[in-house]
Amino acid sequence: MAPRKRTSRTKTRTSSPRSRRSRISRRAKNSAKQGFKLGAKIFPIAKNIAAPIAFIDIVSGQHRQILGSAYSQAPIGQKLKILTNMITGSTTGLNLFKSEYQAPLSQLKFSNILNKWSTAGIGMIGYSIIAKQANKALGSNLMPAISPVKSIGKQLLIGGGIAGLFSDDTKTAGTQVGTANIIPQTNMQMAYTSGMTGNDSTLSGMN
Repeated sequence: MAPRKRTSRTKTRTSSPRSRRSRISRRAKNSAKQGFKLGAKIFPIAKNIAAPIAFIDIVSGQHRQILGSAYSQAPIGQKLKILTNMITGSTTGLNLFKSEYQAPLSQLKFSNILNKWSTAGIGMIGYSIIAKQANKALGSNLMPAISPVKSIGKQLLIGGGIAGLFSDDTKTAGTQVGTANIIPQTNMQMAYTSGMTGNDSTLSGMN
């Protein structure tokens, strides 16, 4: 009698809910690891440029508003010259490029220390404090990136706070189109000018 041949049967494996959850969890962990690796590369760069960006943006903000399209539509080389004058003129009174916009020396304004960048820095530092306490209470690292966020927040607070001292309220003294011809005036200068104009009109009336 011939031996009986065995027929091969394909077994279909059905994954259990537990195994599916395990795979999803592994994928989530791998995605999180990739995100942390990317963040580890970005955070040091953000920390190094946070303070300079905040400082330049705050100090030059009023002057960029004065110039308007004369600054925004200028070629990149001219724009860098104008921006340099905004920073050096506001902080030291020295404008390096005489053919471009001349920024006056700013009066120290302690009221401007609290601005959008320094406020953002305070918020990030606050997050790090709350997140640290939350992780300690939960016994897990549920709130991520505490230390990098705190470091960037400190830089924003420093850069924005110092820049606020030199963020003087300025207005234009004329309406000429060229950047070298647009002469900004601080509120103190405008008050002095209007006072002198008022005295002149009073004297002329007396005559």
